[in-house]
Amino acid sequence: MRLTLRACRERFGLRNVPEGQVRVMSPGAKGAVRWAVAADARAVHRLAGELAETLGDKPPDFAAFRERLLELLDEPRAGVLVAEGEEGVAGAATLWIKPDLAHGDVVVEVPMLVVSSVARRRGVGKLLVDEIRGVAAAEGATLIELIATSDNTNARSFYRSLGFVETDHVSLEFVGDMQDPPDPKE
Repeated sequence: MRLTLRACRERFGLRNVPEGQVRVMSPGAKGAVRWAVAADARAVHRLAGELAETLGDKPPDFAAFRERLLELLDEPRAGVLVAEGEEGVAGAATLWIKPDLAHGDVVVEVPMLVVSSVARRRGVGKLLVDEIRGVAAAEGATLIELIATSDNTNARSFYRSLGFVETDHVSLEFVGDMQDPPDPKE
């Protein structure tokens, strides 16, 4: 049974439900996808560390990561999905459901989608994307946005194989001091 973000909230009354009450959403031979719970913090942190390494970043601090995860679990328009295989959590994705004035509709943004290096090419990523598509459809979204670095050719190929198209958008990030931004005249 597919259980959307909205249905999960309606059925359980809150986001951070005990693990025993989380319903499997997409059963399959390769595993299952479900909404994350607080107890998934270590496993998802491990995956976020793998992603950071792939991107050349340092892994997130666990305490800060756990705090952000708990915030996402309580955020009404966000969600964290985990894909489980025989060895436990093999993949994870975060998503935001947002009204978008630029498009005039609802967009699902996927800031993170990661599959463990030992579980790649086994259908785990496809399970996550399929579930994200299901959530997007249930929420009335017309667009799913995600980002892959230009040199991550494997991820880009994977997303294209699932119907995603590359656009000419440039992603800009401000990583400076928020309290003292640079002077644009300098």
